[in-house]
Amino acid sequence: MTTRTPFNPTVRSLAVVIVSLMALAACDRQPVVGPEPVVSERPDHAGPATVSNANVVEVIARHDGPDYEFVLSDDVIPAGWTTFELDNHSSSTHFVYLARVPDGAITGASDEGMDLLEYWTTHITRPFQFFMDTLIDDKAPDMADFPTKYADTFFPYWFDHATPMGGPGFTGGHLTSRTTVNLEAGYYIVECYVKNAEGDFHSYDGMISLLEVRGQPSNANEPRASMHVHLSTGEIDVDQDIRPGLHTVAVHFDEQSAYSHLLGHDVHLIRLDGDWDAESTADWMNWMVPDGLVSADGMRGPGTFVGGAQTMAAGNTAYMTVRLEPGEYAWVSEVPSEVGMWETFTVPFGNPTGGR
Repeated sequence: MTTRTPFNPTVRSLAVVIVSLMALAACDRQPVVGPEPVVSERPDHAGPATVSNANVVEVIARHDGPDYEFVLSDDVIPAGWTTFELDNHSSSTHFVYLARVPDGAITGASDEGMDLLEYWTTHITRPFQFFMDTLIDDKAPDMADFPTKYADTFFPYWFDHATPMGGPGFTGGHLTSRTTVNLEAGYYIVECYVKNAEGDFHSYDGMISLLEVRGQPSNANEPRASMHVHLSTGEIDVDQDIRPGLHTVAVHFDEQSAYSHLLGHDVHLIRLDGDWDAESTADWMNWMVPDGLVSADGMRGPGTFVGGAQTMAAGNTAYMTVRLEPGEYAWVSEVPSEVGMWETFTVPFGNPTGGR
């Protein structure tokens, strides 16, 4: 897992929170139970309409028992506006979170003679799993994951400079979602930190990749929006007059904050399939809850997620492509339930937008 640390005060304060939570874990643990995920390949399922004049990276999410992976169509791309298409070939819910790797990590990997992705998983992904395991009842953390080199701060100094750069939001099994973001040259971690039935982050089990962005920007244009969502501290402001059809949703990060689960806000779209409980959905989306973010076969999560935009720093805009059928929906942010960032809306029957 990658914490979006630009919104946190310091890495040391993060370590204090983690150590404190570890001390409380024995008094407040909840079991994580559920069936094992299974492979369910769907290479022929339909996704959103093609985005023209775009720099596109396809990310296939798939897993086989304990083995999870992202398969990227390209791992070296030009800078500029880039559309990430998440093709979920499994029955579990996944997302794609992008984090720009800071220079300190690149230097550290070189000093230790390690591949950059291996260096990241050793110093970031595995320590996060160690912490998570301390919160799960009857699960013994693997001491090999404990960050002995940074025991006083838990994470290396450079982790505070990792930059969140968005990506496709929660996407249900056998669905496809698209999100477009503007990337500068550099290296990016591409990961999913949803958990399996045993409480392992998917990134810990292999659903993490490295993307290199280089050279001059591509000729991809910034998308044109047909809808707008504005995110500010504790609030989602959305267009209310919505027609069915294909939409490009501009997600504007007007403000950004750090919440009690150490992350900033983002936004995800759920198609409501009947009774829906907003607070239980928010609890499920909190990674610090032991059974939060668990999605395995038969445990898809609190609803049908159809994409969204992962966290970005204030001032950024991401664009989500989605086809809205008539029905009930909700925009939900991945923040603790006491914050209460969600908005429901109805797509009426009627004349669709273009592209249908």
